[in-house]
Amino acid sequence: MAALITKLFFIFFFFLVFVPIFAHNNELISCEGNSVESVNYECNHNAAENQCSTYAVLHTNPYYSSLYNLTYYLGLNRFTVAEVNGFSPDTEYLSNNQPLLIPVNCKCVEKSRVFQAELIKTTAVGESFEGIADSLEGLTTCKAIREKNAGVAPWNLLEKINVSVPVRCACPTSSEISSGIRLLVSYAVSAGDTVSSLALQFNTTAKAIISANKRLKVGEGDLVIKDHSLSVLIPLNQKPTLGSLVKPSEPSLGLPSKMSGKAIARKKKKRMLKLGVSVGVVCFVVVASIVGFAVFFLLQRKKKEQQNCLSAKIVDTELQQLSLSIRTTSEKKISFEGSQSTLDGQGEATPRSNSKMMLESYTVEELRKATEDFDSHNVVEGNVYHGRIKGKDLAIKYTTLEYISKVDLSLFQDAIHNHPNIMRVLGTCIMDEDDSYLVFEYAKNGSLKDWIHGGLAMKSQFIASCSCFLTWKQRLRICLDVALALQYMHHIMHPTYVHRNLKSKNIFLDEEFNTKVGNFGMAKCVENDTEDVEFSSRNPSSWDKGYLAPEYIKQGIISPSIDVYAYGVVLLEMLSGETPVMSPQEGEIVMLSEKIKSILQSENVDQLRGWIDADLGENYSFDGAIAMATLARACIDEDPSMRPSAGELVEKLSRLIEESPEGEQTCLVNESSSKPLFQSAATNSSSNSDI
Repeated sequence: MAALITKLFFIFFFFLVFVPIFAHNNELISCEGNSVESVNYECNHNAAENQCSTYAVLHTNPYYSSLYNLTYYLGLNRFTVAEVNGFSPDTEYLSNNQPLLIPVNCKCVEKSRVFQAELIKTTAVGESFEGIADSLEGLTTCKAIREKNAGVAPWNLLEKINVSVPVRCACPTSSEISSGIRLLVSYAVSAGDTVSSLALQFNTTAKAIISANKRLKVGEGDLVIKDHSLSVLIPLNQKPTLGSLVKPSEPSLGLPSKMSGKAIARKKKKRMLKLGVSVGVVCFVVVASIVGFAVFFLLQRKKKEQQNCLSAKIVDTELQQLSLSIRTTSEKKISFEGSQSTLDGQGEATPRSNSKMMLESYTVEELRKATEDFDSHNVVEGNVYHGRIKGKDLAIKYTTLEYISKVDLSLFQDAIHNHPNIMRVLGTCIMDEDDSYLVFEYAKNGSLKDWIHGGLAMKSQFIASCSCFLTWKQRLRICLDVALALQYMHHIMHPTYVHRNLKSKNIFLDEEFNTKVGNFGMAKCVENDTEDVEFSSRNPSSWDKGYLAPEYIKQGIISPSIDVYAYGVVLLEMLSGETPVMSPQEGEIVMLSEKIKSILQSENVDQLRGWIDADLGENYSFDGAIAMATLARACIDEDPSMRPSAGELVEKLSRLIEESPEGEQTCLVNESSSKPLFQSAATNSSSNSDI
């Protein structure tokens, strides 16, 4: 009995002493904490020592798996990042868990007298401050981001919002400089790091690291890495050499990706934290119950005493779990939320910061109100409507539950699978099998098909007439944006993603003429593409066969090269203004891909010049047009192995843009109307319109 009471007091001691420590540490990281403490480094006493250029070390992770994503979303110069890390700015994607130097300018914030560097994060739709902090792995906190962006809601951020992200840093003092220290590098601590291991890794001493981090402003006491730190300062006499990034080979199609050691450690820490919280609650209930009935237990018979012994064994197990949970408070803390819902109602709990649900669940009443009860004036094309909810423009597609079940919604449920040139699904409205809706981002300037071949653009902005057209420079930029989207799908996503339905009808332009590739995540929705459809130059559905690679038509082979083939056809549309399938004479059908082959083989310059879209007039580079036609020809090669990769397409289009002459006038769309020109055309369009 005495042993039982001893165990109870031991658990009660753990509860009173260590749970507050757990809460304190978690509060430093949480957005919701009330603590006024900030984990930062105090400014130096001498004002001249309070500004410097330095580095932060970030390990590459799924949030920033390519040089493009890293520099675009963190507002960095890709050439500078490439230079300081010793690799080419043409590097396509980055190996997971690769240490990367991020150049930052560190300054003293006079109001709080702490050091900070600033990154300008461009948000992806649905991101949160907590997710941004987690993606930077300890270089900042959710609370710090929230304090820096007062008035901005920390959850469900809109796309392309510039968020100021304070990064922990510090500048060396004069005395440190005189002792040989030139840089204080901010290093995000990960599982297993110790002062000794960091000293060995960076060729410095443990004493120097401890001394550099004594300026840490976090309540009382000096730095203890295992208790408080998210990142530590590494004092160095020169820029660290972390090793050059080697351009990895392309991932094999269909092979699952492997999590990095750092990612596994983070996942393990999150599981342990959740376990710790659960055990803490259990222990509280156990302690309260046992203390309340302690006297009663002491007076029970021998049978009751045996039951108490059994309870003691349970307490032993819980005590071990509690001890384990307390040890995890020395690592980074991530909060969790409920399980992730799916169409069939099944799912598993996931970290909120990594996989926070970003898909909205709309009611049909909301969609009716947004579209004025699906009024015909709000028809974009076919079964797609324009709507507004909470001031945000949306494209709302009327469809079936069967169609929605084929959409890979998991690609839209986190901030990792996000690219500025890919159109996102924002939410769903599930009613019954025949009446359901998908809600997408809205493309104010319609589809590429609308601009190249005429036709109806999206509501609120429209193509006023054939006198309004895309300039040569705009066409090059659109082609590059589509290539960047394919590069993300083919080279960065793991496993590789094949779009299968790339065409001008599924390429959209926002209000700034930035490109969004639609139908992402809908590869399973592609059906009956090889079936014959009655040809009509006015029916885009009959064009589809013109985009299909021969190996897909004949053998059903699905690989990234079929997307490259379709991309080549899109290039030809942009060059010529002609449809993928043509009928120059009654009963004759000619593929655009075959026509360009005959033109290039003839080497007739006048024939090629006459083939270029007449809307361009003379306002284009003929040399650039030849280069683009040659690139398109390579994309539509009969042999898939001879087609360029998406990465090569990005490289070639980037050069074409750099070499393109300046001074073009951008075509501005008539903004005086918010209605489509041809209402009857909208009403009578095909009900199979794509998004």
